[in-house]
Amino acid sequence: MSKRIKWMIVSILFFGVVGALIYSSIGNAATFYMTVDELKAEQGQIAGKPIKLSGKIVGDSIEFDSDKILLTFELRGEENKEFRVPIQYEGAKPDTLNDGWEAIVTGKLSPNGKLVATELLVKCPSKYEAMDEEGEELPADQYNEQQEGGY
Repeated sequence: MSKRIKWMIVSILFFGVVGALIYSSIGNAATFYMTVDELKAEQGQIAGKPIKLSGKIVGDSIEFDSDKILLTFELRGEENKEFRVPIQYEGAKPDTLNDGWEAIVTGKLSPNGKLVATELLVKCPSKYEAMDEEGEELPADQYNEQQEGGY
């Protein structure tokens, strides 16, 4: 075989392997991000796929088994407060797990509608948002950031 044919074969193999690796890593990394309200409309299509779900914590549903280190709770939507998604998370219970606070969970949605989470993030409300809602005066720098569309 000539050198040119050998280089072509090696190049084709190299780019084929690189392409296969890229394709497989992109397929595994694809995670849907949606809210509980959005999930209600697409629940059947999402079952079994990786998902990142955002919603409000339902305080009455929080249960933690310290022997199994198993946390179960429900998330509800902003618009439809009756639709709830049960969450099962194996890990430590965050101190900030409170009723009405926003949580973002990553995991897979089972066919029965329960999300088996591998990651849990609880977002705590900003102290400035609470001050604004209560009619208290915001610090000058916070007021300017809100007016300009900042954090």
